[in-house]
Amino acid sequence: MKQVVLSLNDESEKRLRRLALQVNEGKKGALSKTVEEALFELEKQRLQRKSLARLMELANQDLMLGVGKFDREEAYRR
Repeated sequence: MKQVVLSLNDESEKRLRRLALQVNEGKKGALSKTVEEALFELEKQRLQRKSLARLMELANQDLMLGVGKFDREEAYRR
């Protein structure tokens, strides 16, 4: 396990400690675990945004689906 030194302003440090206390019940390693969970959630959110952007890109393509008429035999030949 690696050690990382962070510089946080006083308000951010208080928020981190408060969150660590709430989420991890003040157990040993609570700050580390809270930061790890936050990183995981941040990565998940970024992936979701990227996936959503790709879906929107695909949805906005003019694919001409459902355009035109065909009969039953034509559908079965495809």
